[in-house]
Amino acid sequence: MSRLTRPLLFASSEECERAFYDALEGGDAAALADLWLEDEDVVCVHPGGPRLTGHGAVRASWSAILANGPLHVRSSSRKSLDTPTVAVHNVVEEVLVMQGRERRIARVIATNAYVKTGAGWKMVLHHASAVPDGESASFDESHGVLH
Repeated sequence: MSRLTRPLLFASSEECERAFYDALEGGDAAALADLWLEDEDVVCVHPGGPRLTGHGAVRASWSAILANGPLHVRSSSRKSLDTPTVAVHNVVEEVLVMQGRERRIARVIATNAYVKTGAGWKMVLHHASAVPDGESASFDESHGVLH
């Protein structure tokens, strides 16, 4: 979808999240930056990376990542907590990565948070961690609190 024809106001957190993954797939750093709340309290943590705070730092990190081309990622297994003004989604991402000439799928667990503003839903957090080798990407805990 062209940056000029996509909606500027997202009516739901789900719509904002779809636009986030579409921007990654399209390698569109400008569209990605538009999804984020322009605030110094937004946070982004890439797998193995530092905590980035503020719209400028987050925007710069995604621009650097997408400078290498689109990021082929699919999200699934979404668990969510939704209120009228805040939504938190936890997903399992499958990211296509190249290792030399070989393609492989890296699994990442990500938490995305959104707030409802006068300008629609905006992203305020993306925190991603690689799934340890040999581990399942999804756990269903039904035996109480572990910690």
